[in-house]
Formats: sequence, C-alpha cells, structure tokens
Amino acid sequence: MSRASQPYFSKSIFPCCLMKSFIRLAFLCFGAICCCMATAQPLYPVANLLFNWRDTTLVPSAYYNNTYNDVWGFVQNGREYAAIGSTAGTHIFDVTDPVNAYQADFVPGAFTGPYVVHRDYDSYNGYLYMVCDEGSSTLQIADLRYLPDSVHVVYDSNVLFMRSHNVFIDTATAKMYACITKHTDETLHGLEVFDLQDPTSPQFLADFNLRAHDVYVQNDTVYLSGESNGFFIVDFTNVNSPQIIGSLTDYAAYGQGYNHSGWITQDNNFYVFADENHGYPMKMVRIEDLSDIEVVATISSEIDPNSIPHNQIIRGNYLYVSYYHDGLQVFDVSDPYNPFKVCQYKTYLPNDHDSYRGAWGVYPFLPSGHILVSDMQYGLFVLDVGLQPQYPSGIANEEVNPMQWSVFPSLFTGNQLYITARSATPLPFTAQVYNNAGQLLVHQSFSRPATQAQQLTLPPNLPAGCFIVKIASANGVFTTKVVKM
Repeated sequence: MSRASQPYFSKSIFPCCLMKSFIRLAFLCFGAICCCMATAQPLYPVANLLFNWRDTTLVPSAYYNNTYNDVWGFVQNGREYAAIGSTAGTHIFDVTDPVNAYQADFVPGAFTGPYVVHRDYDSYNGYLYMVCDEGSSTLQIADLRYLPDSVHVVYDSNVLFMRSHNVFIDTATAKMYACITKHTDETLHGLEVFDLQDPTSPQFLADFNLRAHDVYVQNDTVYLSGESNGFFIVDFTNVNSPQIIGSLTDYAAYGQGYNHSGWITQDNNFYVFADENHGYPMKMVRIEDLSDIEVVATISSEIDPNSIPHNQIIRGNYLYVSYYHDGLQVFDVSDPYNPFKVCQYKTYLPNDHDSYRGAWGVYPFLPSGHILVSDMQYGLFVLDVGLQPQYPSGIANEEVNPMQWSVFPSLFTGNQLYITARSATPLPFTAQVYNNAGQLLVHQSFSRPATQAQQLTLPPNLPAGCFIVKIASANGVFTTKVVKM
C-alpha cells in the first residue's frame, strides 16, 4: 500500500481542540462520546473536525473498495492546499479557511477507474509530482503558481517510468526518489533516482537494486523500508555507487513483518517505522550508532488486536499516524523511549479491522497546524488537534535525559504525578509544570533522592489536556509531557 461531501459530525471534548460556538461544542461532545462508546477505549483527546469532503459519484476500487488514497499538503501564494488522490485523479483543495474549503482544481489521472488503488505525491519548488501504481500510468507534474485559480500540468509522460508506488523528494539536493517503478517494457525497479535541477524535466540518475517500499531522504541519506527485508540506511552521496551504512534486518522479538514506511525524529537520532501487518506495533529505533541500530520502544493505537498502522510523519514532538481502521492517531515522542498517545480521530466509521480500510495518508506540515488525513472510504479530512509542534518558547528540551528520569502516569485523572530517576540524583532538583501555552502552573523543589518515587502535586482544579513537565538538576534539564484525561 502507498504512504501516504459534507461533514457528518465533528468530535472534541478536550481543551486541546478549539471550539467555535456553543452549538458546535454540543455536536462535538456527542460525537466524541459516540466514538469512545463504539471503540470502548480510554477517553483520549479527540481532534476537532474542520472539514470533510467525499464525492459519492466516484467509483471505488475493485480491490479494497477505496475511492481515495494518499494526501499531501503545500503552501502556494500564501494559501494552504491539500491534494488527495482518488480513482479518478488528483483533487486539489484550498484549505486556508478549512470551514469553507473548496476544490480549486482537478487533475485527471492518466489511468483511472476501479483498478486504481495507489496514488502518491510530493511537492518541490512550486510543483506537484503525481504518480500511480496501476495501469498505463505516467509521471505527472503540475505548476502550482496559478493557484488559487488553477494548476497547469506541465509534464505527463511514461518515458521515465509508467508506474511508481511512492515518491519522495530530497529538497536539499533536488533529487526525486521513485519507489518500485515499472516501465513500459514491464521491467520492475526497486528504487530509481532522478535529478530535479529543472523541476519540469526530471533526468534519470541511478537505479538501486534493493526493493524500496517507501523512503525518507535527507541530504542524500536514504532511510529505506525494505518490506520483508527490513530497514536500511543508504548513503547516496555517490549516486552511482550507493552504500548501505546501517540496517536492522532482525527485530522479530518486536513483531517483524512487512516494513512499510517511516519517519525520522527532529534530532535525527531516532526513526519510527511501521510493519504493515495486522496487530503489529510501530517501532521506535535508535539510529545514533549505525553499527548498532536497535528497537527502543513500540507504539500502538491499542484499539484492537488487529489494528494496523499505515503511514506516519513526525513534526516536532509529535508522531502523526494514518492508522487505517483506527483513523488518525497522534503520539508524543519527545521522549523516544516512552512515547504515548495524546490525540485521535476516527475517520473510518465501521468497527471492523479486517482487510485494509480507513485512514491512508496524513500530512501535518501546514503552517496553520491543521492536519490533513485521507480516508480510503470517507475522503479528505482537515483536523485541528490543538497541539503545538514544538515546546513553547523557553521550555525547550535542553538535554536528552541524562538521569533517565521518568514521570508517571503519562495519562492521569487526579492531581498527583510521580517522579523517579534510575541514576543517582544530584540534589536538589526541581520540577515545573506548564500548560500547552507555556504558562507556569507548578514549581516544586525536592531534597530527597528520586531513586524512590517522589510525589508531584498539581492544582486540584486542573482541566483535562496536555501539560509539560520540566525537571532540572545539576546534570541538566529533562522535559516530557503528560495528559490529564
């Protein structure tokens, strides 16, 4: 699978989501209660639905009954846009004002109809790149500078390749990586690289023989999801002689399957990838030492034994996942060893977990902070999760966790938290608690060693939401987040 109407209801009962009116709030609360009752899950904060589009006249695929596939976002001429694929082509929406979002233009696919399952997207230098993995398809490139009026297709050809499963553009080096390409002569290629110095005229550079289902690329370093072969890091500095510089091919203890896709953390020291198998969690792997890549945590929606993650993107401290049947799942990964869920939204209404249905793609990089999600059956969603991508100014995580601090429970209901440290604690140490706007709520000093749990008392009337805990000692500062339910 690839990476990446009218609103039927809107759901939010937590402060992490903004309310526009009393009437909307009533509907949001009702929707959230229905969602939690249907899934019998802990009451995680639920994102606020700003916009949903679904065109019931479009034909679904014959394979997974999916009318829609991947989603991508971009900014052009000061406005925010979403591009979502369907069996018919690419639909481009102006989502600058999401409540009044509209389809700005449509690009018909070279191959359309019920045998289309996958489309994929990336953008670079004012152009949108579009591929499909079925039929007699093409690479399509659209010039975006005429928006909001229209987009202009400036390239539509199968000369470079006919099909591709995924594309990723390394903007720092102006290279496009096309995964699992098929040419008009029916030959298959695991990964091909193209030069985009002229964005409208890609030039072939190299062909890599390791089959890549998806890639994340940064300055010629390719993080490659190799399906059943595992996870690889490849140096493409010399594009004609790429070198595998790290790999993880045996992680069966954590549930090893079809290595599908992944994304790097903001410090470049960790990587999250998903195995596209029912019931398998995502893996957080430490990549600081390329000779010793290891799994340090697993991440799951915890909704159903057969839940299955699809695509994931990290922005700041948060991991955004299109989790098929479970919809959007958002996790705090500021402490890679202890990630936890902070928000969700059920885009897919039925309560089943067989086959492949539900949320396909996610895009969290719009300046507004709004999150784009594509659902295979229910179309385009624009969501407000109410989370800041970074810690507020002045509360940055200044150290990696030198004392191995732990703050628990990460999900709580009362007004007590506990702090421990697995290393000897320099005394004294202090703990501060901030709300998500950066306002200091608690400052507490401790004079006893934290090798035994120390109690941190919060205000008795603390509302539900996300909070930042900052611990400072002579050995540095550790910052993490907790959620009051």
